[in-house]
Amino acid sequence: MAYLVDSWDEEDIQEIRKLLSKPLPQTEHGHLRSVLKKILRQVTRGVDMSPLFMDIVKLCATVDIIEKKLAYLYMTTYAHKKPDLALLAVNTIQKDCRDANPMIRGLALKTLCSLRLPELIEYTRQPLLAGLQDRSAYVRRVAVLGCVKIHHINPQFTEDHGVVNTLYEMLRDGDVIVVTNCLLALEELLQQEGGMAINQRIAHYLVNRLSEFTEWGQCCVLPLLLKYRPQTEEEMFDVMNVIDVFLKHTNSGVCMAAVRLMLHLARDLPDISQDVYKRLKGPLVNLLSSDRPELVYASLCHLEWLNGRAPGKLSKHYKKFFCRYNDPGYVKFKKVKLLATLCTEESLKDIVEELSVYATDISVQLSQLAISSLGRLAKMNPAFALPCVEALSSLLSLHLDSVSSQILVVFQDILSYEHLRDHIPGLVERLPACEHVIQEPRGKAALVWLLTQHGQNLSDAPYLLESMIDSLEEEPSTLVKLSLLTATTKLFFARPAECQDMLGKVLEHCIEASEDPDLQEKAQTYYRLLSKDVQKAKDIICTSQPQLPVPSAFQAAVSVLSDLKHFNSMSLLFGADKWQEIQQLKLDGEADDYSESEASIAAPKPTEESTASVPETGQLLDLDGVTTEVSPDVTSEVVPEVKFIPAVSLSPGEFEGKWTTWQSSEARELPLLESISPTDIHTRLEALGCKIMATTPEDSDPWRAFLYAQEATSGQLYLIEVNLCQDTDLLTFEIKCGEGQQCIVPLVMEVLLDAVS
Repeated sequence: MAYLVDSWDEEDIQEIRKLLSKPLPQTEHGHLRSVLKKILRQVTRGVDMSPLFMDIVKLCATVDIIEKKLAYLYMTTYAHKKPDLALLAVNTIQKDCRDANPMIRGLALKTLCSLRLPELIEYTRQPLLAGLQDRSAYVRRVAVLGCVKIHHINPQFTEDHGVVNTLYEMLRDGDVIVVTNCLLALEELLQQEGGMAINQRIAHYLVNRLSEFTEWGQCCVLPLLLKYRPQTEEEMFDVMNVIDVFLKHTNSGVCMAAVRLMLHLARDLPDISQDVYKRLKGPLVNLLSSDRPELVYASLCHLEWLNGRAPGKLSKHYKKFFCRYNDPGYVKFKKVKLLATLCTEESLKDIVEELSVYATDISVQLSQLAISSLGRLAKMNPAFALPCVEALSSLLSLHLDSVSSQILVVFQDILSYEHLRDHIPGLVERLPACEHVIQEPRGKAALVWLLTQHGQNLSDAPYLLESMIDSLEEEPSTLVKLSLLTATTKLFFARPAECQDMLGKVLEHCIEASEDPDLQEKAQTYYRLLSKDVQKAKDIICTSQPQLPVPSAFQAAVSVLSDLKHFNSMSLLFGADKWQEIQQLKLDGEADDYSESEASIAAPKPTEESTASVPETGQLLDLDGVTTEVSPDVTSEVVPEVKFIPAVSLSPGEFEGKWTTWQSSEARELPLLESISPTDIHTRLEALGCKIMATTPEDSDPWRAFLYAQEATSGQLYLIEVNLCQDTDLLTFEIKCGEGQQCIVPLVMEVLLDAVS
């Protein structure tokens, strides 16, 4: 955010210092407040105002609570830069912790805990422990959260003073916000033991007080109750009766948390689960009318989950999933994806018309998704086939490159189903008109495949291939070349007189002129087969394509995310695998931040005195002080190691063909802490096993390089673009890979970033 920073010189600082040092009788409170606000405004904009620390520390003794609050806020921002000067204000803060005004006591205690300086822990101990027993609920709220802050600085503090036991006892506090803070604090303090454990007494206590909590508190308490399993069926129904009223809560967060708890309790009662699904449908569908796109997207993710658990319950509401003109792209994609799963014979016409409109959208990704959805409808239900094929054929007549390419790719997929065989003749008649329209490699390859499989009776088929073969040397895509080789060979067996010269030209180019090993090997195999025995070559190459059976019924595929544990979680928004990768990378990053010495400080060995009053790991104290056994689950995941194979070669034509056709990619920016030359980047990446395909001159700005690497374990090939802006020291990586090879792309990215950072 450097563009927000103003230039403040020493004169500006001196002027502010004079305003702060005026005698209090001559300074109006409103004027001093405006000065402090101006300072904090510059702090939030990135200006370093730490030179004023000593002047503002003096203001901590003011009697005006607003000035005190502003001064304390400044102190918490710069205390880590001025620890010695922050120590001078400790006496004033400790005195405020004993003030008669609870607002000042709470403010002082919050500031003392927020300084987060290890050398001030001893000064924090007495005010913090006194704050947990304070008569004011506000001070107790602050003290509970302060325990968490101090725990992250010195975990030994919580063990030495029995903070965990104290927080368990405070669950009976009369203030529900104090109780909520205690629950969250216990979850944080006992994180390594699996969080706070819930026994029967605690569960009943929380359920009975649930209506007293704020909406935020209810969102915190309901997920914690997932840890408790009722002992009897009668107890379970009693809990469900209390939770039932929250299924209609106006707050969506409370409603979702209540639904998840209800489904958790009724996981062995399918009738009750179906009733919960029915009641869940209404609030989620109503959220689709919201003006907040992020809320709409979250609702769509939960509706997708619901459709996987209870197919057919959303079919009547299909019009709610029609895209609005002002919907952002990510919302449109999710709606179109869901729309195809809601189709019935009654809604088929409307949905096909809607998807046909999206197929011509300015967004290529949305257009391709809509076309793919039409194809999915056609192949999954014979009753949907005719309207979907007619719609795709009409779109094909528009002669738009991206639209026609995707339609041919879809036809390549769906025409293998036996109930769509009757539509092949009508489609084949439209293929000649597509030759001059399609420029995308995937579309060209699909056109060639369709001509090969279904164009034997098309008189112009050899001549359509001939025009592509004439420009074979200029064709950058290996995929198209492979398709032309196979198509020409197969068509030669059906019409040898017309295709003999074309086949010879294709074989000559692929064997002698091409540098792609796959293309060369396939062409040589065809040449040897044809040289030995033409009839045997035909039997081997022209194997009949199996007809796929018609699905018994059109049902929405049950996603992996339909598991109850993903409901009302980030997994539904990111995807289970992606969210797990994010969490694992976060844990790995946190682990790298700790050295061995820091780890020993973070997890000190408990003393006999400290363990005497604290429950052992795996135990807790319930509301009556009875110890309950807990067995937390411990799971671990092994992250695969990424290594590259040095012995891999790729021609410039192959690289360009793959770069233009591969869609799966990931980009990452890395601001460099110190300048690095292109030569150093080149050397470090080559040491990993990456090979340079092309680079710009070293003095160019930005400097660019194209590389490729093959991962040793999986054998996957990755294409890499490096972009270095030498003025700003900003390094950008972009990685591309083939479809279905994205599983370790984040790990590959981390390896590359570590090599150059």
